[in-house]
Amino acid sequence: MSTNTELIRTSYAAFQRGDIDAALSVFHPDVTWTHPNGMADYGLGGTKKGLDEVRAFMARARTVFSELRQEPHEFLESGDRVVVLGVLHMRGARSGVAGAVRMVHSWHLADGKVTHFEDLHDTHDVRRIVEPSGPQHRPRLDAPDRIIDAGLGFWTAKVLQAAVELGLFTELAAAGPLEAEQLRARLGLHGRGLRDFLDALVSLGLLERDDGRYRNLPPADTFLDASKTDSYIGGLLEVASQQWYDPWGRLHEALRTGEPQDNIPEGTDGPFETLYADPERTRRFQRAMTGGSTGSIAAIIDKIPWSRYRTVADIGCAEGALISRVLRRHEHLTGTGFDLAAVAPYFEETASETGVGDRMSFQPGDFFTDPLPQADVIVLGHTLHDWDLDTKRMLLRKAYEALPEGGRVVVYEALIDDERRRNTFALLMSLHMLVESPSGFDYTGADCLGWMAEAGFRDCYVEHLAGPESMVVGVK
Repeated sequence: MSTNTELIRTSYAAFQRGDIDAALSVFHPDVTWTHPNGMADYGLGGTKKGLDEVRAFMARARTVFSELRQEPHEFLESGDRVVVLGVLHMRGARSGVAGAVRMVHSWHLADGKVTHFEDLHDTHDVRRIVEPSGPQHRPRLDAPDRIIDAGLGFWTAKVLQAAVELGLFTELAAAGPLEAEQLRARLGLHGRGLRDFLDALVSLGLLERDDGRYRNLPPADTFLDASKTDSYIGGLLEVASQQWYDPWGRLHEALRTGEPQDNIPEGTDGPFETLYADPERTRRFQRAMTGGSTGSIAAIIDKIPWSRYRTVADIGCAEGALISRVLRRHEHLTGTGFDLAAVAPYFEETASETGVGDRMSFQPGDFFTDPLPQADVIVLGHTLHDWDLDTKRMLLRKAYEALPEGGRVVVYEALIDDERRRNTFALLMSLHMLVESPSGFDYTGADCLGWMAEAGFRDCYVEHLAGPESMVVGVK
């Protein structure tokens, strides 16, 4: 295998790991970097000169594509030139649509460094991914039935929440297909409305009914069986029913006054201190946070180049789901969970149950008054949106201070799309902050990129994780 081809292969491999420094190490400091002009209106076309402009190009690309992966298939070398044929896999950050586009990359090298790079691909195909058309990508309330469905959406929500609170899916997972009468007896129900309740869950695609016997369909079996702790999201639905349903009924009042509707008495401690004063509410909330993070945690396990690092700290760690799952996958890592002291028993319980207690530890603290734990990677998951803008910026500054040179901060939330048109869930989550917190709000990926740059981070990018959630990553 020739030296030039090997050199180019190492650059592709580094890009795949997310190791931008290693990927760019093969480039000459004054490299010329050219892309098709068809994406110039996105800041991605034309020619860039020098590594600083290349890094800026990459940061910009991460705001346009939530996923971007190069898959080289064939390397053709002639003298100081290497041509690579392959496929670009991408997902539009605003659209959420994924697709693949053929690519041709031309590399020119001199003295072991890349002096010229050109990317050739059909930008029409790229724009179809970035800018999909059609209502399937942006649901509209454009007919009376759709408006009614949205207005009565709490009907569906309460059916699902009741099923979780009654333990229906967990019972079916353990006992197998059961008739309605068997479920009535096992769950202690009255019987009136039971068939309607069960058949509504059939119509929602969560249960199946065969010869009068009900069983879980795969989504319910995977995500709503409480015994499957790594994938269970029912804790979030329990908290939604028991703690969030009533405050959301006063959304109109929150919009009139700007005040949260969570029934925390005026003059008492903040929302988390009040919440954690009740052990049962604390346990429910911990489970809810784990349930709401399940998809993102599964993605983060694979999307961060963990082999480069040795330590990770999760700020606002709840019961330690992220730390425990990352450590189980990456056995060289050790992790620290940082949260209020009341969370410690639930974190220790997770550490014991998951078998990585020797590599994960809990550090009690208050990030308003205490420094963050030092680590190679600091994660802020579903944390920034709880607070006002000054606190968001303060937390990113503290993360910067706690990281070593080359360390990463990872922020993950349901990010509002930059045009504030498509990610309905993220916009509703920001309204949830209005209802539940004194000053919290959700934000766009572009907002967070700006705050990270202010804190001193470089090579910042946005990448989709799962569902409505994405992460924003910055390097010190």
